[in-house]
Amino acid sequence: MGVLTSNWGAAADVAPRAAIMTDASNDLSPPSQPLRRGILMILWGPHAFRKIVLEPGQTLTIGRTDRANISVNDPQLSGVHFSIWWSGRQALVRDLGSATGLQVNGDLRPRGFIEHGGFVIAGATTFQIFVEGFTAVSDEPLAASRAARIEAIKAELGPRDGQLYAIFDAARDERVRWVLCESIDAHQNLYEGFEGRILDDKAPYLVRFEADSDLLDRLLIGGWGNAWGIYFRSDAHQKEVRRHARRFLMAEEEETTEKLYFRFYDPRVFRDFVKVATPRQREELLASTQGYFFEAEDNSVASLLPAGPTG
Repeated sequence: MGVLTSNWGAAADVAPRAAIMTDASNDLSPPSQPLRRGILMILWGPHAFRKIVLEPGQTLTIGRTDRANISVNDPQLSGVHFSIWWSGRQALVRDLGSATGLQVNGDLRPRGFIEHGGFVIAGATTFQIFVEGFTAVSDEPLAASRAARIEAIKAELGPRDGQLYAIFDAARDERVRWVLCESIDAHQNLYEGFEGRILDDKAPYLVRFEADSDLLDRLLIGGWGNAWGIYFRSDAHQKEVRRHARRFLMAEEEETTEKLYFRFYDPRVFRDFVKVATPRQREELLASTQGYFFEAEDNSVASLLPAGPTG
């Protein structure tokens, strides 16, 4: 069975990059392309942002009841609605005699091949398929010196033990959202509701890093030095971590009391704030965490720890 990752709330809207194939003989992926895990993510509907991880050659059934391998609490789904087979490069979905049918990238059909970024709609739930690690995180080859620097940063961040988190700014680079979706790691837009969806492409995303994922490496390679986000550690429950992060999304202008978006997850903003923050503000920021790690002006690792800022 696939690895399941439950996330914190409403789904992010990601633009499609899909191509539909109608027969297995149409698999045009280069034979030399390595087989990778697939991520079937709930984009709209109940359990939005839940991820189902597919191993190459694996078949799973999706439906409303526990007769399916993966159960989704959507009353418009049939008990066992459809199956998905993952080749290591693309997915084959099949309707299993459901009451409402299956839409493959907008077309009602009983079966279809879907490449990276493709959509499947079953009942009131929209799923999107991703190839793990598909998007290049940098336009430049990884130099040995930068690779060594990334390893040093990882050592300062600590282990991926379920307590390492980050908040990334989708407004910094359009690749941020793609890279997050192409991972097994739990991630979630910090904004909520319809208003949050409007700001989807500029939203901050909370991420929890998994031990058997290379997402941390990819984000450090692409984002460190480019102000993609900040990192922190917490042993609190995921929901509490998200509630804590959301507390700082808005700030009040001192003279007019106007509510303003506070982009504290931008490391440039964060390090400037740390310099002027009062002891109480630091204490509030550090609550529910074991410290923050972010880019210093020289791209070294700066930190805000319970004992105070360094770097």
